Amino acid sequence: MTVKQPIVFCDFDGTFTARDVGHGLYRRFSGGGNTELVERWKAGEVSSRECLREEAAMMAVTEDEVYRFLDGFPLRKGAEEFYRTTARRGIPFYIVSDGADLYIDYILKKNGLQGITYYANHAFVRDGHFVIEFPYDNDGCARCGCCKGSRMREIIGSDRSAYTVVFIGDGLSDICALPEADIVFARGDLLGFCRANGTTAIEYKSFFDILRYLNTSGIFTG
Repeated sequence: MTVKQPIVFCDFDGTFTARDVGHGLYRRFSGGGNTELVERWKAGEVSSRECLREEAAMMAVTEDEVYRFLDGFPLRKGAEEFYRTTARRGIPFYIVSDGADLYIDYILKKNGLQGITYYANHAFVRDGHFVIEFPYDNDGCARCGCCKGSRMREIIGSDRSAYTVVFIGDGLSDICALPEADIVFARGDLLGFCRANGTTAIEYKSFFDILRYLNTSGIFTG
């Protein structure tokens, strides 16, 4: 029997980090003005791109204020250990996010994890305003800014059958990743969505839970 190569795709906000960085950032520097907009996005009334553009437009902030705020967001328990285990064992690990590279890059570097390859929307601060751009083509997906399902297909390529695809997430921005995964680890809104829609998902609290499952199931070896 051919042993498949595990490959891991992981959401960032509220998954790799203990709390949702982007939501906290937009809420803090819009004075809570983004709350109704986020609820409209959850209801499917606006796309991720529309939501993020409008949230960014509400913000008045300097780059220094952004970075000081980001210092309050720790990684989820076991996240660093999980990534270092995949690196040591030669298991591909990617962060796929509908968040922003500005804060992902900062938080990864702060934790000595700048070696992680990630895909996200592009953001920067200009003249006291937060600006977000969407550099990725999403294979026709109208829901997302940086579609996780599209990124996964691009990375895996044509030899899909060679991989056991693991996805780890926590929110509604992860929905497009579900059809691409063989094993889904979920919490929060993503877990609720999976249960409501008959998608098999394994609940987790920390990355130690995920690592334990993948080790004992034989998916992670070596």
